[in-house]
Amino acid sequence: MLDYSLIAISSGAYSGLPLAAALMRIAEIAPAAEICSWGLHSLLEPVNARAVDVSGLPFTVHAPFTHDLLGSRSASKRRTAIDLHERHIAASAALGARCYVIHPDLQRRQKPRSAWTAAALERSFRELHRLQGEYELRVLVENMPFLKRSHFIAPDDLDLQGLGFTLDVGHAAITGTLGRWLATPPGTITHMHLHDNQGPHSGDLHQALGSGVVDAGPAIAAAQAAGATVVLEHIHEAAVAASLEHLRRRGLLARRYG
Repeated sequence: MLDYSLIAISSGAYSGLPLAAALMRIAEIAPAAEICSWGLHSLLEPVNARAVDVSGLPFTVHAPFTHDLLGSRSASKRRTAIDLHERHIAASAALGARCYVIHPDLQRRQKPRSAWTAAALERSFRELHRLQGEYELRVLVENMPFLKRSHFIAPDDLDLQGLGFTLDVGHAAITGTLGRWLATPPGTITHMHLHDNQGPHSGDLHQALGSGVVDAGPAIAAAQAAGATVVLEHIHEAAVAASLEHLRRRGLLARRYG
């Protein structure tokens, strides 16, 4: 059973609203938010920095997507991605974010695993580790969906170079690696994204819990054991409500709210 204080809602479910309005919606149903720092919710925009300040809501940050740039063969492309992250890390740290979640790589099409790309990603992680120390904000790497389109889908795929780990439960359900992630040693999982889909070979649908193959019970137990924040990461507001109801109905939340 998950302690109420460990639940957060992604602002992605309210991507069409200004961030101030999205945070108001989230505050009505959860004690914390994860801000998707792109589009209308970019923390580089002064209006959004003010919205975060005014809301007083504890928050984590999901970084903007850099696709395959962190593992690029081009040093200048890797630098472009690192510089983008630094701007968002600096803004997040100044506002009091609890952590900053990045995607490692996501290629446009399936390719064989490349030792060169894996090494480039680890070089980028070392740069991000330096920024983690400089800005005193924990940087976490998220596992990705879709076999052969990322170099980080399973435990031991990459050395995170001192960065933390966000388990995306939905992504792991797509790649068939969820059991392996949940069996990793205590302390591996720092943060969690929770959503549903139809399993291997399905799309990254971010459906409501209970509508697909994901059993939230073992994931919630792992998060509770780790003291990890669980972010309901959906792209539609209705899915947020349905997931909260699913968790309540199964007795997986320690306190009713919303």
